[in-house]
Formats: sequence, structure tokens, C-alpha cells
Amino acid sequence: MRRLFPPGSEMGLSVGLIRTRYLGDVVLLVPLVREIRAFDPEARITVVVNAGTTYPLERIPGVEILTLATAGKARRLVSTLSLAGALRRRKLDLLLDLTLSDRSRLLTRSSGAGRIGAAGNPVDRRRGDPWGTFLPVDLNNGPDHVILQFGRLLAEMGVPVSGLGDKSYPPDLRWTDPAEAFLRQHFPEGNPVLFLHPGGRHWFKRWPPDRFAVLADLWVARTGGGVLVAGTEAERTLVESVLSGTAREGIVPLVGAPVGLLDALIRRATVFVGADSGPLHIADAAHVPLVGLFGSTLPAVWGPTASPRREVVFHRLDCSPCAHVGCAMGEGNCLSRISVREVFERVERVLG
Repeated sequence: MRRLFPPGSEMGLSVGLIRTRYLGDVVLLVPLVREIRAFDPEARITVVVNAGTTYPLERIPGVEILTLATAGKARRLVSTLSLAGALRRRKLDLLLDLTLSDRSRLLTRSSGAGRIGAAGNPVDRRRGDPWGTFLPVDLNNGPDHVILQFGRLLAEMGVPVSGLGDKSYPPDLRWTDPAEAFLRQHFPEGNPVLFLHPGGRHWFKRWPPDRFAVLADLWVARTGGGVLVAGTEAERTLVESVLSGTAREGIVPLVGAPVGLLDALIRRATVFVGADSGPLHIADAAHVPLVGLFGSTLPAVWGPTASPRREVVFHRLDCSPCAHVGCAMGEGNCLSRISVREVFERVERVLG
């Protein structure tokens, strides 16, 4: 094994990763962590992520997680300065900035890491950036998946990658019994369960809630099973909109559940349907049969990669992928072009 730290060192490579984005982005970071561990089983890996997105990395032994505060200007500044000191104390051999924000620049500049690399859009570069190695990537148009694009930076920094893209992680067993109890309470044992996630960071990344409602009714009518409609507390109105449009029993809401419970229930679903968001990538990492709904992002770049039974529905418009600063298409946006019929056809396909 080729070592990238000073000869005679008794400890493994010390690597830092900065990815302060969303839950789905952290799931997609898992393959990079696995590549580092495969190269050096003794590696000390420190990952900086936003508060509330830590769950996937918590499931991987030996990974230290540092969280940045996301609310309040003063709190954010204090959090950033505190983490800058924490990174310096870890005496990093390598640090990869996968965020390219003002805060990530401050962290990388003050880290004292032996080698610093970054991957991002060339237009985001600034004079005086602290990265010794910069890899231009296109996280909108690809053409490669984000996992492969970030993997190339790791290889450029001297850590060879397999390209397997393994983003699996074990579940939190503390949520096994609560998940089983929830399913027993709401669904007859043995009946198939369709897990729906109608949410998404932007309204134009979401499939219309009335179509989720029709899909839920169709599932109950065709299979005799149940439907779980999940969302965060901020998505409560969206979940309620789906339920208000259904005409059958056996369709149950799940709002504001802890990520551990969400993960446990997704793992027990018969099939998952949702747009490009964290729960979709959780389902993919767990190899749950799934149907991903895409429009403003490209499935070739951000889509599912792991589940052996996965499908995507995607109608590309001239404006796809978009800059995610708004949508002028209104009710004719890309996700609205997807029909219930074609989604249910994909559901049937993944179920064989």
C-alpha cells in the first residue's frame, strides 16, 4: 500500500472532507469515505457536514463528524471558527473541499493540511483560493455521476479509487422495533407497502401532490397494500395535500420523523417513489426497489446507482438541468410532465 503520510508514522492517513450541503449529498459522500478506508484501513477520517445531515456517516465506524451550524449569522461564525481550530488539531495529511463556499474556504485555508484539493465549477474559483489541487467538475451537466466526479479528485490527490460507488451503510438498530411497531399498527402484516416522499428542496423539484394521491389510490386498488406518505415538519402541508386527494383507506402520513426511523421504514418498504432528495438516496443505498422522479437535475449525475431494482422517469426540457434559482415554466414545469401511468408502470417493473 502506498502511503501518503511521513515515513515512520505509526498512524494511518489523516483525511478531511468538507461537504456542507444536504442529507442526500451526505449519502452520496459515503462512497468516497469507503474508498479512503479501502486504501488505508487505518485512516483517520474527519468529515465536516451541516447539522442535521450526519446520519449516514454515523453508521460508518471510525468516521469523526464535525457539524457546522446553519442558523444565525453569529452562531454560524462561531461554529466556523471553532471547526477551523478542530481541523488544525487533527493534523490532516489531506483535505478535500467539496463545497466551495466562503466557510469552506476559511476552513481549508486555516486547516494546516499537508495537501488541499477542491472540486467544483471553474467559474467559482477566486484569486487566492487555498487549494493546491483544483479539479474542474460539472455537477449540473456531468456527464458523469457526482460520485465518479468526486472520486477523480481523490485519485488526483493520490488515493486510488475503485469506482464501485458503494454508498451502503448499516441501519441504526435502535429504530428497528419502533419501525416494526409502526408498520404493525398501520398495515396488516405481510401486505405490500408503497413509500412515497412528495417533498423536495424546491417546489419545481417536486411531483404534483395530486398525482401522488392518484398513485397511492392506484397502489391500494391494484395490490391491496398500504401507502406511507412521508415528509419533514416543514413539508406537513405537502403531505396533507397528498392525503386530502386520496379516496381510499390504508394511506398513512409520517411527518417529522427522526432520520433513523425514516431509514428503518424505507428499508422495510416494498417500493419507494420520490424525487431527487435525501430519502431517494437512502432508499438507493439500502437497495430498496425504487422509482426516482427527475426533471431539474439529471439522473445521470444525481440519480440512483445502487439498488438492483431501480427506475427513473425523466422528461428533459430545454432548461434542464436548471440553476435552481426559480422556474418560469409554472404548471408546465419538468416534473409536471410525468404522468401517473408511467410512474406506476415503472413501479410494476421494479417489482417484477
